[in-house]
Amino acid sequence: MKGKWKWVVIVLIAIVVIGSLAGGNDSDEPKKTGEVSSSGTTKSTGTSRKKSKKKNKFHVGDIVETTDLKITFISAKKYKCKNQFMQPKKGHIYYRMEFEFENKGDTDQTISSMTSWNCYADGYAADAAYAVADDEIDATISPGNKATGAVYYEIPKNSKKITLEFETNFWSQDKIVFVSKNK
Repeated sequence: MKGKWKWVVIVLIAIVVIGSLAGGNDSDEPKKTGEVSSSGTTKSTGTSRKKSKKKNKFHVGDIVETTDLKITFISAKKYKCKNQFMQPKKGHIYYRMEFEFENKGDTDQTISSMTSWNCYADGYAADAAYAVADDEIDATISPGNKATGAVYYEIPKNSKKITLEFETNFWSQDKIVFVSKNK
């Protein structure tokens, strides 16, 4: 019986250690560190972050940092596809959101337009639109390097609020919310 309890304790300790590693920590919480003006100049906002109800919500022009990534939300706008066979369904439009990612960590970071993203139009899940343009963000970024690209979604034409969620941690499902439109 003693040997059995020893293994139970070892398994419990292993579960706690793995859970704490996978769960991340509060220091990985994204924080706004700057803004990009319409003229392209960058303004630093410092590293402090005020606690508010709008926690983890960022807008076009914001620069957001996590432990491993620096993300610049470059633009968000309607997109008209030139391919006549790749058109949104009736009453919908394509919406394009462009980002720059910089890997400030010490391991490769993979960013893909097919994973890690969820878009909502007026609170309803929107369908991703793949292959409507050739600048979709799909890259594995080595430490110290950058990648720029966009994600596309098909949304109802009269949507008043568009939010895009980027999952920063698969295990804990931490997300950054980018507000693309809010009327």
